[in-house]
Amino acid sequence: MKFTWGHGIMVALGCFMIFILSLIFFSGDMGEMVTEDYYEKTINYQDDIDAVNRANALAVKPQITQQANGFMIHFDEAVQSGDVFFLRSENSKKDIVQPLKLNAKNEMLIHSVDLINGEYEVSLRWKQNNQNYLVKERVNWKAH
Repeated sequence: MKFTWGHGIMVALGCFMIFILSLIFFSGDMGEMVTEDYYEKTINYQDDIDAVNRANALAVKPQITQQANGFMIHFDEAVQSGDVFFLRSENSKKDIVQPLKLNAKNEMLIHSVDLINGEYEVSLRWKQNNQNYLVKERVNWKAH
């Protein structure tokens, strides 16, 4: 049997298919969804837009300031309820999700023990005067 150009094309296609399949096989984990209830959140996305617009219209917005012992979240007024999300883009296991519990000065501390060096996307969701509000901000934590 003689090796012809047809055999060469078949070998080249076979090698290409093996290459593509090995890329798929060895690529491993392709990432994860940001949230488990992604589809439900997309349906309610207009509520988030309205909450962000209400928060932007506030005269005094909540402040997130970095301190040596963590991030201090300060509100101008007391809030009915809410949640604080410190989300890591590379690993959801390192996310911090806590209910909003303000002290007498309308402040809450996210303690440095819970934080690791790197960037967080902070989302503050709260309810005030029966209206939902949402503030998103990127912060960078670096332990001193």
